[in-house]
Amino acid sequence: MPCTVELLSVGNELLLGNTVNTNASWLAAQITALGAMVNRTTTVRDNLEDISNAVREVVGRKPDFIITTGGIGPTFDDMTVKGIAKALHLRIRLDRTALRMIREHYARRFPNRKVTLTRPRLKMALTPSGGKPIPNPVGTAPGVHLLIRKTQIFCLPGVPKEAKAIFRESLSPAIRFKAGRMVFAERWLRVQGVMESSLAPVIDGVMGRWPGVYIKSHPRGIEGGGRPRIELHFSISTSDSARAQKVLLGAMTDTIMKLKDFKAKVTKKR
Repeated sequence: MPCTVELLSVGNELLLGNTVNTNASWLAAQITALGAMVNRTTTVRDNLEDISNAVREVVGRKPDFIITTGGIGPTFDDMTVKGIAKALHLRIRLDRTALRMIREHYARRFPNRKVTLTRPRLKMALTPSGGKPIPNPVGTAPGVHLLIRKTQIFCLPGVPKEAKAIFRESLSPAIRFKAGRMVFAERWLRVQGVMESSLAPVIDGVMGRWPGVYIKSHPRGIEGGGRPRIELHFSISTSDSARAQKVLLGAMTDTIMKLKDFKAKVTKKR
């Protein structure tokens, strides 16, 4: 069984269109490269009920990992931790380890100044009962790790550099371990001069002859003279790295041979 992951992005700015959800795309790429599979990405507003309902739904699907981004800072609308606690009927407590992490962060950032831990700052040390804080190497708010039956929940900040730092240090090893020997391999072809509708049966045939290979077509517009430009993405997930490359190469070669009938220009994309 593949290691499965769901992403939950929290933030009004994502749904208003003010901010592009780069966290979700970056995390999906990293997770896929580790051999795991992202099954779904959900985005909700900074609303307690919306967060709680989304968490309840995601937990109900029983993925191996749930990764949330956003909503763990000091402001009034940061309520991801509270939403998780509400969804799972857990109490919220002030975590002493998280509190120490926050104190140490301020001490490093302001070595000649005493920073008072106000109520908003203390808010970043709150965790659901059973949860553990995760060190934030580049920011203030610690992440949160929680195990619910067989699903691990990781809460990350919405600030991209903080989310990336915590993922690399704390999540990546956990996902890699759970994924085991699974590897993800991919290759690309550029095709010029063939319409996507004409490519469809070629793709179907190649995938039928090369089980496990997934081919996705990406139209890239029309060139001068009305020649379509399409990129083909070949991918496979398997526990055998050598076989993955062999199968991908075979599927690509098969595709190139079939496209000769269309007099298409085909090049490999690095």
